[in-house]
Amino acid sequence: MRLEITQIVLLSILATAVAYDLQWRRIPNWLTGSAILIGLSLHTVTNQLSGLMFSLEGIALGLGLFVILYVCGWMGAGDVKLFAAVGSFLGPAQTISAAIVVALVGGLLALVILGFHQGWRRMGLWLWSWVQAVTLTRSVQVLAPLQGAAPKVPYAVAVGLGTIGSFWWYPLG
Repeated sequence: MRLEITQIVLLSILATAVAYDLQWRRIPNWLTGSAILIGLSLHTVTNQLSGLMFSLEGIALGLGLFVILYVCGWMGAGDVKLFAAVGSFLGPAQTISAAIVVALVGGLLALVILGFHQGWRRMGLWLWSWVQAVTLTRSVQVLAPLQGAAPKVPYAVAVGLGTIGSFWWYPLG
């Protein structure tokens, strides 16, 4: 796979977002805003009006897919804006596949962080009780939620890894 300039710029932006999220547990507005403008500009310069529409559709889709998670309190606003920026580079079709991979990576990352935070055995028992409750028709008692404040997941890591993973699922170029 040959990387194009848009992919190299996107990977640089994602690496910066991951570094910020790991160190300060936030993704700055200057980064997400600039990323959106760069994605829009690159596609508009390259493909004029069709490039602009491609990028705008990706932004709208990226924002729309993750804003629900923000409203529910499961994701920070910076994460949502970062994925909108990803959409500005990927366009609508690959934004959907990236969202699926990001969600899978994010879920796995959350389980790993929870396992380290609460202990693997306890987390596994809690998760298994939920699986049983969802899959069995008879009533199963779900274990009490894990105690303590839930650890924060640096979701830029999931966005970065999921976006990179989507390059193999939906190759560009």
